[in-house]
Amino acid sequence: METYYRPTRAEISFDALRHNINAFRRVMPAGVPIMASVKANAYGHGAVEIAREAVRCGINYLGVAFLDEAIQIRKSGIDAPILVLGFVGPEGLPIARELGITIALFREDVLEAAAALPPSSKRLKTHIKVDTGMGRLGLLPEEDWEAFIERAVHTPGVEVEGLFTHFARADEADKSYTELQYSRFNKFADYVKMKELPISIIHAGNSATGIDTPEWAGGMLRLGISMYGLYPSVEVNKQRIELEPIMSLKTEVVMVKDVPPGWGISYGSRYVASGNERIGTLPIGYADGFSRMLTGKAEALVRGHKVPVRGAICMDQCMIALDSAANAEGPVQSGEEVVLIGRQGDECITVDEVAAKLGTINYEVTCMLAARVPRVYTREEKIVAVSNALAIGLG
Repeated sequence: METYYRPTRAEISFDALRHNINAFRRVMPAGVPIMASVKANAYGHGAVEIAREAVRCGINYLGVAFLDEAIQIRKSGIDAPILVLGFVGPEGLPIARELGITIALFREDVLEAAAALPPSSKRLKTHIKVDTGMGRLGLLPEEDWEAFIERAVHTPGVEVEGLFTHFARADEADKSYTELQYSRFNKFADYVKMKELPISIIHAGNSATGIDTPEWAGGMLRLGISMYGLYPSVEVNKQRIELEPIMSLKTEVVMVKDVPPGWGISYGSRYVASGNERIGTLPIGYADGFSRMLTGKAEALVRGHKVPVRGAICMDQCMIALDSAANAEGPVQSGEEVVLIGRQGDECITVDEVAAKLGTINYEVTCMLAARVPRVYTREEKIVAVSNALAIGLG
């Protein structure tokens, strides 16, 4: 396992990951395959290790945002099918074909480039993307999409395995727009069936679809944020699926000092002690993804108590108030564990709480966790893998 020397780390529970995948299996129609979305470094959880464990859990497909992400996973020895959900240009087609990576197809020039590839025993596998109301990527219903699909299906060396779309508002309680998108998508799907085109996977569902309307997922569920134990919004029906967050963000107190009244804490002295105060320094800061915008808002868990972060969050460090965490064991000392996201004792700080303080969504909180923070993977509370992007040369 890789080494790390700073106590700051993200702990990732493989047990919780398996729980979440199985929870969706139970609500999906029997036999519907599941794609694990591991784009953006698996939403900050570590793409390679999460992909590897998802495959162990029986995941059928992996999804990424762009070709480089797919190549990283494939060259890590993972041979599961991988779909690049975003744009892949003509220059990426040869290596995608060589490595058996599936691309999203929706542009004429990319189809032409695919047709012009040198002959090979391998075929370029594709899923045609259609835009039913997301307004991002894909063929529009008003375009000559039938001809595009026909050309793609009959292009030598190209295999059109799938057809898919993406719902823009599936996480809202009002499903009218999602129903409209589903209806539009069915026109594409019905055409494929009517023409008996050899497209085997027709899919539309994301995490919110799997929770609220699994019958609209089509031939595969693309499981994203909820695989990591987080709900896509407060409007989905959380009673249908019980999720377990898989990430905790932890560090430890590396210095304790008792400061006198009037003592400034951190840059700009944005916090000044009003009396004698015990302050702990933590080796984590905004360069780790613990955003400076949390200054004056963030809390941490020490000995199962919530304590405030004091002063401006620095690039590599921040400070916390320790007096309220003192107990019969005495004052908090250096070396004690601190939890910034996750559970400690009876208290918990959730990703959603942090997101609310930042005025953003839970997706962004986990995604912005920096690569320099080691990911420590556990199974049955035992460490089974460590991923440290800085590990080369550490021994």
